[in-house]
Amino acid sequence: MARINIARQQASDAGLVPVYYQASPDGHAVKNSDGRIVLHVINRGEAEVVVIVKSGLTVGGLKLQDRRVVVAPGESAFIGPLDGIVYNQSGTSETWIDYSTVGGVDVAALLIP
Repeated sequence: MARINIARQQASDAGLVPVYYQASPDGHAVKNSDGRIVLHVINRGEAEVVVIVKSGLTVGGLKLQDRRVVVAPGESAFIGPLDGIVYNQSGTSETWIDYSTVGGVDVAALLIP
C-alpha cells in the first residue's frame, strides 16, 4: 500500500487547533518544501511507539541515519523542525514518517512561522 499524505497546518500567534491523523501502518508523507515542519505525536496506546523520520540525505554514498524518537504510553512529543535537505526523500519535497506501532497513535504536521 501507499503512504498516506497528511496536511500541513499553519501555526501562528493567533493560535491553532490542530487536526490529528491516526498513525498508518503504511506510514505518512508530508510536504516539507521549506524545512519548517514540526510533528506533534500523541501516544494514547499501551506500548511505546518509535516514530521514524526517514532520512533522504546521502553523502559520499552513505545514507544518513533515520531519526528515531521514542514516545512513551500516555505521552506526546514534538519532533522537528525537520530540515528538508536532510529529511526530504530524494527528488521530492516530501518527508516520510513511519511508526513501530500504530494503535492509539495520532500525529499532526505543524508548519511553524
